[in-house]
Amino acid sequence: MNGVARAIAAFGRFWWDFLVGDTPELFAATVALVVLAVVFGHVAALRSVGVPVLLVAAVGFLGLSTWRGRKRA
Repeated sequence: MNGVARAIAAFGRFWWDFLVGDTPELFAATVALVVLAVVFGHVAALRSVGVPVLLVAAVGFLGLSTWRGRKRA
């Protein structure tokens, strides 16, 4: 493996560890919330329900993560 390929692999491992780390469910929840926000922002009929739905989803994801963390400990 040459130096460029090694540098690219190290860069990828850094971003994976930085973004996902030891809690991949939080990364997945963040991606899901961003996708929901984009959908609610682009669909005019859904704009009025966007904020409450995103708030409930964020609190739900946080509660689920906390529950899973307590279950593992």
